[in-house]
Amino acid sequence: MDPPKRTFLLLTLMTSLFIIIQATACLHAQENFTLYVPLLAAAPSPVRLIWFYKPPQAESPAFMQEHFDTFILTKSDEPTQEALRAEGVTTPFLQYLRFDAIHAPGSCTAQPWRNQVADQPGDFCAISAEHPEWFLVDQRGNRIMDHDREQRYFLMDPGHEGWRAFWLERARQSQEAIGWDGVFLDNVEGSLSKRQRGGALPAAYPTDASYQAAIEGFLAYLHDSYFAPQGRPLQANIIELKDSATWLRYLQHLDGVMEEGWAVDWSTGYLPVSRWEEQVRRMEQSQVAGKEVILVAQGGRNEIARQEFALASYLLVASEHTSFRYSHADFYHEVWLYDNYRLALGTPLGPRYRVADFWQRDFTHGSVRVSPATHTATIVVH
Repeated sequence: MDPPKRTFLLLTLMTSLFIIIQATACLHAQENFTLYVPLLAAAPSPVRLIWFYKPPQAESPAFMQEHFDTFILTKSDEPTQEALRAEGVTTPFLQYLRFDAIHAPGSCTAQPWRNQVADQPGDFCAISAEHPEWFLVDQRGNRIMDHDREQRYFLMDPGHEGWRAFWLERARQSQEAIGWDGVFLDNVEGSLSKRQRGGALPAAYPTDASYQAAIEGFLAYLHDSYFAPQGRPLQANIIELKDSATWLRYLQHLDGVMEEGWAVDWSTGYLPVSRWEEQVRRMEQSQVAGKEVILVAQGGRNEIARQEFALASYLLVASEHTSFRYSHADFYHEVWLYDNYRLALGTPLGPRYRVADFWQRDFTHGSVRVSPATHTATIVVH
């Protein structure tokens, strides 16, 4: 190599080292600073991204395979599933199904939505006429209704044996006839909170304990009767949770779980420190139990500080069994990607630990600090 080129390369290396030293100095002077350093050596990113529940509007299967690690889709999305497999996706594809309700499509000949088990034309009318006892009714005897945009859903009785058997038979048909690998259950309620807000408590389950017992019994029935013997994953989104004990009871009958309100609240605020810490402990307990964990944080696309805080909170507990997504429930059809998903932190060196008011976790190529009190986070790559 001639002397001018050698000199140029040496100056370039020294400049890069100076930038890193200066940035690190800034980091110690300003705790709220998030550092993105150009990588000098290749190292893996610990971020595993999950995609759900419908195919994206614009991105190709090749793009999705490149950026996402796990997938939850809905019946009728089988072509997308096949295209992703052709691109090299080998993780199990889970079929999204509502656990709690069936769709009323508006007429006995209309096609119901495919995100629930009564998905054949005429199903709602037949069940309504032949099995009215399957519906969950309030204390006045009225069926309890739930809306998804303009669509009407009716809640079903999680403790009724006939409804349980129908649900499982329909799910089994989809699994075996269409080629799904497992099921993801949505709206597995951890309390009566949603029913109380709607002003309609189930007559059969007037207390949290009675409602939880029925739901846990349904989960146990699904797990023991079919999913565990068949080796098919059964995962769930547990909502309206009041305590970790209920979460852990439900988890006995599941292979994985979603927290759809991870680290921040559903509007523009943040969780109280006690709730944030309880969430983090709960995810650590879930992974110790051998479960897959999906952490979804809600926020605006351009709320970068919020996204960084949620991601850093995820990194405190991340493992090969943990997936992450930052999005908003109204925009799940959009792909939101951020540069910090590609930060090559490497692999964790151990669990999180406390440093003053922060929680810290070290990686082979960096570290993460999170302050749940000030809602700030720092990601350092070295």
